[in-house]
Amino acid sequence: MKTTRTTLRCLAGGLTALVLHTTPALAQAPAQEVRMEEMMARMAEAAKLGPRHEALGAYIGNWDVEIAMVMPGSPGQKSKATATYAWAIDGRWLSVRINGELMGQTFESFSIMGYDNYAKNHVAVTVSSMDTAMTMARGLVVDPTHKVRSLYGTIDEYTTGEIHKPVKVLFRDVSADRHVMEIWDLGIGDAGAKVLEYTFTRRR
Repeated sequence: MKTTRTTLRCLAGGLTALVLHTTPALAQAPAQEVRMEEMMARMAEAAKLGPRHEALGAYIGNWDVEIAMVMPGSPGQKSKATATYAWAIDGRWLSVRINGELMGQTFESFSIMGYDNYAKNHVAVTVSSMDTAMTMARGLVVDPTHKVRSLYGTIDEYTTGEIHKPVKVLFRDVSADRHVMEIWDLGIGDAGAKVLEYTFTRRR
């Protein structure tokens, strides 16, 4: 009789444990479905193309480029280049390849630009034939007309031994056929100094 009572208690305890463990799992199922729906909605929002992406398409084509070195305390230098803008991924990521001369040397650079919906930032990544580094910058539209974008990043300045030097990349849309890209060294003075300027004129 004692054995029977013990067995019944064990069975009752096991059933109670099973119910306690199973009930939260059953309750979690709808919650997991809701969570998945939220995740899918966020993914769709992050992937959605908008006016910032559409605006990048205005650059597509061939451009003549004038490069001006304007570093403080040194004589200015100017050189010529050409640039070609094209979609790297249609409607989403824009590429630009620049070929020309810089500091008396043959020069080539390649950049990918876009707009990050989630971070709400313009982003740019650049590599060039001048070194083995990759430069990354991100930032915002800084004027109500959306004609000026200011991106910030860092570079490793091997000529001076500096690591992670802060830089600013400023894009200014002058007109549909002309835009300017400025490179600012934020380590110079209190407000930084412009050291390079690229002026793009659409080729006819």
